[in-house]
Amino acid sequence: MVLTLLTGVLAGCSKAPVEDNNTNISENTSNVDEGGQEPIKEAVWPRTITDAAGNEIVLKKQPERITLLHVVYMEHFLALDTPPTAAAIGNKLGETEGLDKSELFGPYLENVDMTVVGSSRDLNLEAVLESNPDLLVTFHNPAGLDAYDQLVEIAPVVQLDYNSTWQEQLLMIGKLLGKEKEAKKLIVEIEKEISDTKDTLASYEDRTFGLFRTDGKNFIAQGTAKYYKIFGITKPEGFSDAADSMSLEAVAEMNPYYIVFQHNYDMSKSFVESMESSSVWQSMDAVKNGRIYYFDENMNSFGPLTLRLAAEKLTEMYSK
Repeated sequence: MVLTLLTGVLAGCSKAPVEDNNTNISENTSNVDEGGQEPIKEAVWPRTITDAAGNEIVLKKQPERITLLHVVYMEHFLALDTPPTAAAIGNKLGETEGLDKSELFGPYLENVDMTVVGSSRDLNLEAVLESNPDLLVTFHNPAGLDAYDQLVEIAPVVQLDYNSTWQEQLLMIGKLLGKEKEAKKLIVEIEKEISDTKDTLASYEDRTFGLFRTDGKNFIAQGTAKYYKIFGITKPEGFSDAADSMSLEAVAEMNPYYIVFQHNYDMSKSFVESMESSSVWQSMDAVKNGRIYYFDENMNSFGPLTLRLAAEKLTEMYSK
């Protein structure tokens, strides 16, 4: 039977992928919390989830073994104290650093045994099968999820909305885990941390913040305006919201107050070292004043742990 299933799985391939957050969940709301206001919702199983692809998924019990088909939702599960048992990792410009070395993930993965099931762009379906999951989670691709028919033979597949807010994503994952109350509490906490950080940074509107990746030869704009919008920080004049390559001379002309690389640390560090003999590089205020910073490449997902860590790092940076 296993060999037959495995043959079918290996015949397909997986593609990375948005979500209709509609849910139909049976809950017991007979209890109330200590304040006598909000009902405490106790998860009841089975429950039916309607995912971003419009599929109705019946979860017979609280999932214990979860395999992520894309690393983007890793931090949401870790924030809810539910490490996946297996996950695909990787990014567009190279393999992700070991998750245990990640500034974002490392503190939450101590003594956690997590199987890698290939990269997010090259899923190993045999490894997915061997991870023995109760639930498979990925994001919805409107073009369709390759090997979906084979994947649902392994375990229920839930596709989430990549374009929804981090709050909506966290709430949805809370529903998958029966941890709605924990998700709501965490959202309140992180929203306050963001608000406090934004208030702190408001006094420094004149300081520009350049956020980059690199291919080892060029600066590449991070291609997102999220940090700027969420924390109210200022972009250098001419800075792109698209993932555009930029020359050293172009960045020098922008002259950001802070230069931040959010990418593989070793690659970013090597790129910076390669420019140390350049008079153009040395002429920049950020270089002369030691304002070159490195953010964990996994912070690209802008989920709850990313925003919490970003708030901490930004507050530290702007306090100097």
